[in-house]
Amino acid sequence: MTPSTAPSFRRGDPSPAGARATLLSLGWTLATGVVVAVKSAAPGLGVQWLPMQVVQPWHTLGAIAMLVAGVATLVGVVCRRIGSPATILERLVTPTTATLVLAGAIAIALGQGSGLEYLVWPRGLSFAPVGLLVLIAWSVWRRLDWLCGISPEGAWLLVMGATLAPLGMIERLLGSELIEPTRALMIEWHAMDTAFAGLNTALYGLGILCTAPVGGGRGLRSRGLYVVAVVALLSTFGHHHYGSGQPSLLKWTALGGSLLGMVSFARHIRVLRRARPARRSQVPTEPLEHAAGAWTLFAVGSGVLLAVPPVNHILHGTHAIVAHAMGAIIGVNVAVIMSGIIGVDRRHDPALQRAVRRATGLMQVALVLIVLDLAAAGLCRGIWRIDGTHRDHQPIVRAVLVPLPLLGLWLSVAMARLGWLAWNAVPRDGRGAEGPASPTPPAPGPSMQPERGESQG
Repeated sequence: MTPSTAPSFRRGDPSPAGARATLLSLGWTLATGVVVAVKSAAPGLGVQWLPMQVVQPWHTLGAIAMLVAGVATLVGVVCRRIGSPATILERLVTPTTATLVLAGAIAIALGQGSGLEYLVWPRGLSFAPVGLLVLIAWSVWRRLDWLCGISPEGAWLLVMGATLAPLGMIERLLGSELIEPTRALMIEWHAMDTAFAGLNTALYGLGILCTAPVGGGRGLRSRGLYVVAVVALLSTFGHHHYGSGQPSLLKWTALGGSLLGMVSFARHIRVLRRARPARRSQVPTEPLEHAAGAWTLFAVGSGVLLAVPPVNHILHGTHAIVAHAMGAIIGVNVAVIMSGIIGVDRRHDPALQRAVRRATGLMQVALVLIVLDLAAAGLCRGIWRIDGTHRDHQPIVRAVLVPLPLLGLWLSVAMARLGWLAWNAVPRDGRGAEGPASPTPPAPGPSMQPERGESQG
């Protein structure tokens, strides 16, 4: 495979392929999320014409479509950065995403969804996200040497995530609903943990590959850290419910794997402290990059806390889990996707930087308040249900969630502003000077063997 020597994105080029599909999926997710927030505080509102059994799966559908399309979009951005466009992937991301969202939403409204917790669309429609994920993995694997020329660490995070994501979703599709319930739950949890871990890992790698100077990215870390990461990823499915009928050995293994996340937690604190700049840079997407780093700390820390059995026993199945998920998906994943789309042409644009900083600040405040509100609701529900009934704790939880619709609207407005900036990030009128180009692709990456000890940074 020989990448072309054509320059990468220029001013006047269209936005990255898939960017519009990603942003429209995000808009769908935000709109349905506001409705979910309203119905969480007032369940009886509109129950006849828009029940939660429809709007909640719609919300989940949009979120997963946005993540898959976002990964595909940024893979296209990075491939163009090395001068080797992933043409087939770029052509398919928009129609595939549109098929998933439109057909899935109609099927759910007609009561023909899968009824599963995450794969809410009809099973036959799974060819769209699974096919796109497999195409992403293929596009990344065949360009691995050249991606290592930007950053070995970013390239291998991307290839690991691009491999895990489709495997997790395929595992869930192959799991039979006819087997014993406990085994079915184990398949559901392990498969979706693997799929989401893959999407998260791929986005971390893409964040590095979109921002690192060519040839200046961090090298691979030690083999020991990779072993820790693999064990943690593949053994944590049991933390979903320690009170289930799973064997005790699996529960103890899951706890050990979850606690290994403390290694990542400690390292991330150290990286954030070292990476804190003395002054603001001129990169427009810097606020989003800092937000992703800070929310990674929350996502890992809260994930480890929720895996401790006594805490898990109280908070499992409550709004506290939703708080953890929102912090991870919006604070990290959406921030990385937005940063990658807005930062395709990483020129110094003071007006764009100010707009991104304001919108990111509004998003951060709204997200913090939402996470705190959901965590409080989860804690109330978890404590009151120990000795009470569903009827006892439900009014208390609803009272705590009263601010949620307003906070959800605030978050949606801030993210809509970021989406508008991303939609218009790269001029499309054909005028203006060229942005940064890469006349020659980076040299193939160094040896793919991990370095001894930790790399710099």
